[in-house]
Amino acid sequence: MGTRNLTMVIDQEGETKVAQYGQWDGYPDGVGISLLEFLRNAELFEKLKSKLKDVRFLDSKGKDKEFSESYDKNAPEWSNQADNRTPEQIKWFKNYCHRDLAEGVLKNIAESDDEEIILIDKSEFGKDSVFCEWCYVVDLKKNQLIVYNDLNSEPLKSFDLSNLPTEDEFLNEFKDDEEE
Repeated sequence: MGTRNLTMVIDQEGETKVAQYGQWDGYPDGVGISLLEFLRNAELFEKLKSKLKDVRFLDSKGKDKEFSESYDKNAPEWSNQADNRTPEQIKWFKNYCHRDLAEGVLKNIAESDDEEIILIDKSEFGKDSVFCEWCYVVDLKKNQLIVYNDLNSEPLKSFDLSNLPTEDEFLNEFKDDEEE
């Protein structure tokens, strides 16, 4: 179901490193559970943390001209069109930018052998209280997974990354929020 969401990662210095838009299944029983499973996989989570040093946001005015010229904010499905985009541009978009990724971008980052990982900063979407339905923030500085409806609101719930809940415990925390 089309439940728009945002997955963010804040590194130990407090810098936003990932702000990935997701078009689908943003509810806790969709993206929330998938994110929880990722965070509970110690090997993948450690790989993600070590790869964050290689992550930066797209610089559309300078050094990322090749990508920024091929990326049209108003046509997010460009990678599915037959046109003159290079295989590298298509790979980049599908692995790090596509709206179907949501929290899946974290696994792509963790498993990447790219020396540099360029993402598109979608953090402003998290402030859209009309369209952003769920926002999941992995805050390494606070050592928490924080869940919001949008970034303008108070957090709905927060969980210690060192003591994550089971799937059932996680979902039970949101029963009242999903019924509203």
